[in-house]
Amino acid sequence: MEPRHGFLLERHERVSSTQDVLRRRHEAGEVITDVVVRAREQTAGRGRRAGTWSSSVGGSYQSVGLAPERLGGGSSPALLPLALGVGVAEALSEAGARTMIKWPNDLVLGGRKLGGIIVEVSAGVPIAGLGVNVENVVPDGAAALRGWDVEVVSELVLAGVRRALETLVPDPVALVERFALVDWLKGKTVRLTGPDRAGVGCGIDVDGCLLLRGEMGDVTRHGSGHVVNIDGASWSSATLPSLDGGPKTSP
Repeated sequence: MEPRHGFLLERHERVSSTQDVLRRRHEAGEVITDVVVRAREQTAGRGRRAGTWSSSVGGSYQSVGLAPERLGGGSSPALLPLALGVGVAEALSEAGARTMIKWPNDLVLGGRKLGGIIVEVSAGVPIAGLGVNVENVVPDGAAALRGWDVEVVSELVLAGVRRALETLVPDPVALVERFALVDWLKGKTVRLTGPDRAGVGCGIDVDGCLLLRGEMGDVTRHGSGHVVNIDGASWSSATLPSLDGGPKTSP
């Protein structure tokens, strides 16, 4: 294993899913805290809402085992993926790719999905999967960091994770403030799955809930849900990169 940004990194050519590699090790009794599994290709990556995904060679795919306390203790578990997203967006932006966040876990570049983050909890231990499109095959309408070195992108993502763990996870107020700077839904008309779940995006609260302002000025909180429409246009994950970073192959 190689030390990277306070983590221990191991590399793989091809795995079913970097998430699964760490989950199986944890279930076998191994310590996975601060262990990073990075792969050139995933054959069965997973996205949010139990989607089935395949991540081709050329993208940045990695998962990180985190300490249980990273779930926030008395804080909302929803804050962890949001914090990681902000940290990664900041790191990529500082490197020249102005990256935004679409609540709750999509990375957006130029109005198109660049990648995303998924956090799964295995027997109390959070495992964060992070994917960014680089030179991999992506669906029409997706963003990718063409011309960037995949390894450089993976290192930037990992540096963003470290930054988030050190400065955002322990401080929900700071997270809300920094999320506002990369909030892609801010000022947009957003509709979530379910009835009467629409409004203009106006940030998040300290529990990680999306705030939507209605026509009468009332603000509603949404702790879960899937964005299906933004400013009158549908937002469908079926035509965009997976949360493990690669293109979706089947529903």
